[in-house]
Amino acid sequence: MPFLSKIKDALSRTNVAKELNVITVPASGVPLKAQCIVASESQQNESPHPFPGLSTNDSLSRQSDPRAVTPGSPTALGTPTPSLAINDLPPEILATIFHIYMFWEDESDLIDPELEGMVSVFKPNPRSAPLLFCNVCNYWRDVAISTPALWSAMVIHDLCYPETISLWLERSQAHPLSLLVSLGQTLANTDKFARLLEMLYANMPRWKRVSLHLPTAKDMRRLLFDLIPEPGRSPATQLQHLHLSSSYRQTNHRDPQSLTRLSTFPHATLQSCSWSDYIVPSFMPTRLWLNLRRICFSKISTGALLSFMEACENVRFINIRFLDKTVHATLPTTCVVAHNLQALNIDHAVDELTDTIALLTTPKLERLSFGLGGGNGLTIGLQDFLVRSACKLECLCIVCEDPAFDEAETRTMFQSPTFASIPHLSLRLIKQACHPSFPHAIITETAGKRKTLGYAYYEPKNFSYHLGWGSLDFARSYSNHYPFLVKGPKLAPRWWVSLTEGPLTSA
Repeated sequence: MPFLSKIKDALSRTNVAKELNVITVPASGVPLKAQCIVASESQQNESPHPFPGLSTNDSLSRQSDPRAVTPGSPTALGTPTPSLAINDLPPEILATIFHIYMFWEDESDLIDPELEGMVSVFKPNPRSAPLLFCNVCNYWRDVAISTPALWSAMVIHDLCYPETISLWLERSQAHPLSLLVSLGQTLANTDKFARLLEMLYANMPRWKRVSLHLPTAKDMRRLLFDLIPEPGRSPATQLQHLHLSSSYRQTNHRDPQSLTRLSTFPHATLQSCSWSDYIVPSFMPTRLWLNLRRICFSKISTGALLSFMEACENVRFINIRFLDKTVHATLPTTCVVAHNLQALNIDHAVDELTDTIALLTTPKLERLSFGLGGGNGLTIGLQDFLVRSACKLECLCIVCEDPAFDEAETRTMFQSPTFASIPHLSLRLIKQACHPSFPHAIITETAGKRKTLGYAYYEPKNFSYHLGWGSLDFARSYSNHYPFLVKGPKLAPRWWVSLTEGPLTSA
């Protein structure tokens, strides 16, 4: 049973969800809150009875009737004690199990060692948690409804019912919110959109991690000025991660006035943001950007990336989906030093990476991963970058999609002392780049002391050879929602490597 397997795996480890200490469940008994179930949710999201495919036996649907054991009784004399059912657990323990099932992942986000798993958000669906718990039995329903953390992370999309969102917000009580809001243009100027927006605004002080895509750029601009009604003032005092979508033809919310207002966000809690355009913020540096520790870009040019690194002096982790050097942008005339950058992941560099690393120095870089279409001559440029940075690189992962990174380029890399000193090195070569015998031969020749940790094999799904040494490989591509991980009733990959899905997850 997937539920029990996941719980067993989670409880066998020492590092579980960070927020277990904030789960609010009464110590004695669970208050019945059935009266807060509105009719709309019963019709839209919660079946009044368990689903036919979800069997509920006696051990799950009723609590045991424990009996006192007196001296001389059969139990005291050695008769086996009746086994306890899961519903004999106190509500605090059951609530913790629910929380682990929903939020815990069996693998941390290796791009950011401080992020224990990604930001889980849930689609309101009766066949997935937390609504799934409410359809098992009355006890599970009462515990789930009385646990605010279970209702504090949600996906709000076009098909959501405002009544359902209102109920989730009510059940989450005062718990900080993680929200992935994606509302299309069909909702523009509708009563439904107005109701949803009103609920979002009313709960702005509870925003913790938020990604927002509203119907129009005009709506986004209005939201930005509600988020920061005056320069240096905002009700979002708990906000840690912010993404304001820029996927619009109009640019109402990216005019100088809007960007300047954004730069005045006052709270040091905001240490992570997503940016999804080639725009170089001319208003840098400001207090906002100096606070940032993590930035995610869906697309960015070399010039814009270097400008961010120069302005965001304390940024430690950067994830990029597409890096494109062909977009016009003024490049720095001197080398940019990213003093605190520890991890850089580039899903795909549209062109060669040499122009970017030629103008960059990263003295604290520990992990570097990138995919690229070119590659001829990359080794020399990458070696110069690592030597210039004098960083202690722990892991290097490269995914090459062009035969230009061939046997000669690979040999140059693997024979270099600079690369040989990296504890974990992972290289994926497209199959046209080398002879089938080459990967094994070059590893045998160059792995040296790491021969026991060396590997070379063919990945048929990726049409590539995977070779290197060490045990750490974090070459991966994430969805547009990163660092949010959307969970629903269907299994979905957390990330991909080329054409291969990573581990699957669901709710």
